[in-house]
Amino acid sequence: MGVLQALQRTPGALKRAPGLLVPQLIVFVLLLPQLLLQSAAPLLSSLVSLGVSGIFLVVTPFIQGGMFGMADEALRGRSSLSRFFTDGKSNYVQLLLAYVLLLVVNGVLGVVAVFAGVGALLGHGTAGLVLLAVVAVVGLLYLLVTFFVQFYGQAIVVDGESAIAAFARSYRVVRANLLGTIGYLVIAVLVGGVAGGLYGGLSVLATPEAAAYGLPSLSIPLLVVVGLLAAVVGSVVSAFSLTFSVAVYDEFTV
Repeated sequence: MGVLQALQRTPGALKRAPGLLVPQLIVFVLLLPQLLLQSAAPLLSSLVSLGVSGIFLVVTPFIQGGMFGMADEALRGRSSLSRFFTDGKSNYVQLLLAYVLLLVVNGVLGVVAVFAGVGALLGHGTAGLVLLAVVAVVGLLYLLVTFFVQFYGQAIVVDGESAIAAFARSYRVVRANLLGTIGYLVIAVLVGGVAGGLYGGLSVLATPEAAAYGLPSLSIPLLVVVGLLAAVVGSVVSAFSLTFSVAVYDEFTV
């Protein structure tokens, strides 16, 4: 019931706080040059992508904190971009710390999985099977970590937790709402899958592989239009998904 109530509350929150679309729209517009360069200059597009990834590593916690704060406020009334800047700034350090900790943990798991996977391919007999089992265990650990700490950002912004305490808070919330969390993830994956397919389809039009799929080659003005349309789709879905996650967290912690 909590997940369904959260789903019902989400459109109203977006209606009361249309500013939630602005930060994500800016993010997707910043990705537009990379999208347009895919067909004209693939190497330059890769360099731009690398630079943008570095920038996002720094600004993502600010955007995340601001949007969580706006969404939380919008679920109860009107909200504005002033809340975005306030919560983005006040929660930046803890969100960045949590973000880096997750990167480190996932990085370690990834390295272990890669080495074990290579060993399993090169190994024979029992050793190969053991290493293959290690890959499976590491994959399961990654999924469990992602599943149980997924609400750490909400815990930091909504409940004022520190980075470490937010992981523990998320774990307790998920453990107490296992079925609800699974239901939430199913809905989130469905929404993300449909939106991702649409966004990916629009993006393909701007790639060198478009002709291989029988798609027409677009002029620069049309590429810009397609890119902007993809940005709008991406921002709407991102704002919806983030607000939905805050609404779910709110329902789970009432």
